[in-house]
Amino acid sequence: MPMTRHRHAVAAILVAFVALFGAGGSFRPAAANENHPIVQRALRDLGTFQGDCWPWVKRVVHDATGRTMGFDYRQGFLEAGAIEVGAAEAAPGDIIQVARDDWTSPDADYPGLHTAIVITKNSDGTFDAIDSNQRWDGVVRLRPAYDPFAQAAANGLQVRIYRFPVGNSAAPGGVPSGTQTTFSPGDLARTNTPGDCLRLRAVPGGDIIQCVADRTLVTIIEGPARQLGIDWYRVSSPVGDGWMAGQFLVRERTPGATPSAQGPTKPIRQYRAVVPMAAND
Repeated sequence: MPMTRHRHAVAAILVAFVALFGAGGSFRPAAANENHPIVQRALRDLGTFQGDCWPWVKRVVHDATGRTMGFDYRQGFLEAGAIEVGAAEAAPGDIIQVARDDWTSPDADYPGLHTAIVITKNSDGTFDAIDSNQRWDGVVRLRPAYDPFAQAAANGLQVRIYRFPVGNSAAPGGVPSGTQTTFSPGDLARTNTPGDCLRLRAVPGGDIIQCVADRTLVTIIEGPARQLGIDWYRVSSPVGDGWMAGQFLVRERTPGATPSAQGPTKPIRQYRAVVPMAAND
């Protein structure tokens, strides 16, 4: 029988939900992109509460490059040494800024104002990105097939894309240079996150159990398991077993060492986020 107006609406909602879920579930950052320092640093916060998008991106850029962005939504990038690139040139680690060209001052406040980090540029002109607060809850999430130009057009805004120069050496904040050690079960390793802690997760890229202090000794139990563009290892740590991102582990050269940590393990906020996971997570 013919569908009522109500049934048409329900069907449309279901179709939209399936499309959104499918896009989120299939998004896997390309392996070639994982070595960009800004992308690496951003992925470290996946699933955690980091607040508004703009201050989070500023922290990520500073940790990954040592550069301090200013307070203006345009000049803040340029003052820190970024260059503007076109959408066709956009690459992993570039920053997407949606704003009004005539109002980029620190007091800018209007619908659609947003900042995100490029992980992959797609052939259809969209971006696989990572950002904070996309659902107004202050949590860092992946954003597959993001179209900032549609968002800008809907709010009468403009899109600018900025690129920060990065060197070949390890960046501030413990972000590796792009080379990563491969571990085997039984190997000893230490967390390598100067000035920060390394998150211990229930599954690769999943819920956070604890944040383990820098230079903590752990034992590799299992891995690597490839998820979200990262090699994850299941480890035994002083606070229990869980999964850690391999690029923030360094091999321990001292045989027979016992698990220890320099500094306290940081407690995790009681807030628990549901992280969009790739298929087969």
